[in-house]
Amino acid sequence: MPDTRAGWRLGVLSQMSLPSAGLSLKYRLRRAHPRRISLRRQLERLDRADAGRIREFQERRLRHLVRVAAARSPFYREYFRTSGIDPRSIRTVEDLGRLPLISRHELAERPDDFRTLPRWLMWSVHSSGTTGSPITCYRTITSSVFELAVLERQWSWFGVSADSRRVVLRGSDFATGQRGRPTIAVPGARQLLVSSYYLTPDRVDVIVAEIRRFRPAAIEGWPSSIALLAALLRDRGLRIPVRAVITSSEMIAPGQRTLMQEVFDAPVVDHYGQTERVAMAGTCEAGGYHVFPAYGIVELLPVEGSTERWEIVGTSLQNCGFPLLRYRTGDEVLPAAPGPCPCGRAFPLLGVVDGRVEDTFTAADGRPLPLPSSIVDDLSGLREAQVAQLRPGVFELRVVPGTGFSAARTHAHARRNVARLFGPGQELALRVVERLPRPPSGKLKAAVVESTHPASDGKGSPC
Repeated sequence: MPDTRAGWRLGVLSQMSLPSAGLSLKYRLRRAHPRRISLRRQLERLDRADAGRIREFQERRLRHLVRVAAARSPFYREYFRTSGIDPRSIRTVEDLGRLPLISRHELAERPDDFRTLPRWLMWSVHSSGTTGSPITCYRTITSSVFELAVLERQWSWFGVSADSRRVVLRGSDFATGQRGRPTIAVPGARQLLVSSYYLTPDRVDVIVAEIRRFRPAAIEGWPSSIALLAALLRDRGLRIPVRAVITSSEMIAPGQRTLMQEVFDAPVVDHYGQTERVAMAGTCEAGGYHVFPAYGIVELLPVEGSTERWEIVGTSLQNCGFPLLRYRTGDEVLPAAPGPCPCGRAFPLLGVVDGRVEDTFTAADGRPLPLPSSIVDDLSGLREAQVAQLRPGVFELRVVPGTGFSAARTHAHARRNVARLFGPGQELALRVVERLPRPPSGKLKAAVVESTHPASDGKGSPC
């Protein structure tokens, strides 16, 4: 879906680049996008379409995406020139199998080769993901609007409209610049941000008062943060009923799910995605976990040594500025329940997604720090990274150097992130290593709590 109305797009980008624009303007501009209404109507039609119509939509989008990639992306121009494959021959879902699988390593090493548009027409996003390998991707404005429309469609299944008020709990690093203020309202998005880093017993009364005053229809954010708030409310014998608890970015433990459902008296509405934006899936009102087929094409690659685990391979259908065809996400999924979903949609079903799992860190002053790997998401020049808590408030960043690595720049950037996201008074050391050891599962945890400092194996050095 190419961006349209170039003048509008350039005006939006110039406003979004201003520091004074703020969160409210960003959300208002996204909701004011000229294609937002047509995208929502398109998703509504696909919601009850049969499998044939859904496939027609996917293949029409796929053909357009391949043409754009072959003409404008340095990576795909090179591939089609050297492989002898005519991009016009990629017309169906089955034809995708003729294209190469793209690894996270290739994306980390040469992200700009996948772009089809100048950087200034998009914005960059960063993540360490589930593997500890930092990557950079780019998004067009239209792809961001489309993603919001897909999520809003899912929320509508649970009675949460696009303009409903939502309490959002993620990193919310605004709090470190607000003199410890735990909440901030975003009127344009009808959101109340609650800082994950200030979910403490001494602030919970203020947070509860702000949430009740805001009257939300939904609670949205990281499961670890929402569960932490729910535990604080439960300990006071409090409940805040909403229509839905919207979760993403982490796996949900059974105890967390039960706690959130009890305290907020609502179903848990989870969705799965990645920084690369190649696939999205989520729960429906009947309990199924569906691929959202308008967002991307999902293939399941058998995991070596397992008969019932598959890796999710995604092909984006909505980000023509940064096309990724057959991208290996590194996320694994279990078999889906047999039979069609009672919700009646023709969307494919997935089993349990094995996504990001992290330990919760503790700050020097005792505050819990959910999803601590966020401090490495925007670091560059690294092949892999892991942050470890050695004791409360004392952390070590372990990195495997990549192209353009600078120890001094990496350490300084990470220290700024720690101060911004964790608050003042923390310690962070940098250790450069040749490799990061894997657990038996083979999947590196980007953040881990260790009771003692690990002994050096001679393959690393502190900086």
